[in-house]
Amino acid sequence: MKQTEYALLVAGATFAGIGAAAAATEANRSVVVVERTALVGREFIDALNPGRGTGTPKTDFGRRFRDEAANRNVMTEAGLLHLPALHPVLCLRMKQYGMNVRFLTEIVEVEDAGGRYVVTLFDAAGLHRVTTDEILDTSTQRLTEPGNPFVPVHKRLNAYLHHPDIGAVPLPEPIDDAMSIAWGRFPSEVVLRVCVPPKLNWLQAKQWLYRYWEARPEAWAPWTIAAVAGGFESIVRRGPRRLKEGWTWLPSEAYDHPMEAIDAGYAHLTYEGGVRDEAAL
Repeated sequence: MKQTEYALLVAGATFAGIGAAAAATEANRSVVVVERTALVGREFIDALNPGRGTGTPKTDFGRRFRDEAANRNVMTEAGLLHLPALHPVLCLRMKQYGMNVRFLTEIVEVEDAGGRYVVTLFDAAGLHRVTTDEILDTSTQRLTEPGNPFVPVHKRLNAYLHHPDIGAVPLPEPIDDAMSIAWGRFPSEVVLRVCVPPKLNWLQAKQWLYRYWEARPEAWAPWTIAAVAGGFESIVRRGPRRLKEGWTWLPSEAYDHPMEAIDAGYAHLTYEGGVRDEAAL
């Protein structure tokens, strides 16, 4: 019989979500991670968002994860990341901790049960209910509130760019204020980041990006789109924010770097590396 009672339910197999689940596991707390897709760390990896800054963690857990990424040549000391290779590193950490992750599962409803929460889940097998003492929502959309999701006001659609002599030619100036460039671990990883109108859905945003790039100036003509992200990079304020007693929103995507996000998730459950931001609560 499947387990139906947990000490902690984490919404989102995000970097922060995995960090929090690791902390709960170390504390011998029963934890389940609920992920609506089949991906992990998608808020950075699938969005082709390599982050900003050096990604310096504050906890021992975060430092070990960062060191592993560096030792596997996935990350430089300056914080530049090879996003595709970060996925298996994250999966390995989940396996090492024996995490219970329910992929392709939607949160349908959360009910207050007098100090605990009854969460209705939907997957390929139908509807299921689990009971949990605490909820930590690490999704950008605030998926634990299905009737009141967070809708980002600002979002970007990113893409890898290709040039015949990539790494040997200087980058032209950005086309406009909506455009910026980020870099990955290797010289061939040039990431185009473009702010898209917030009201556009996924299909409309991709069409908008293609039209935007088709109209690029001559200086950018040799640069072509090699791959488009599988999701938006969204702008969301940092947490934690308390939704109810024992129910917290800690959006992973709010952090500047994946290493900061996984570190923050771990620290939130352990208080290691700093005290929770009570003002935000």
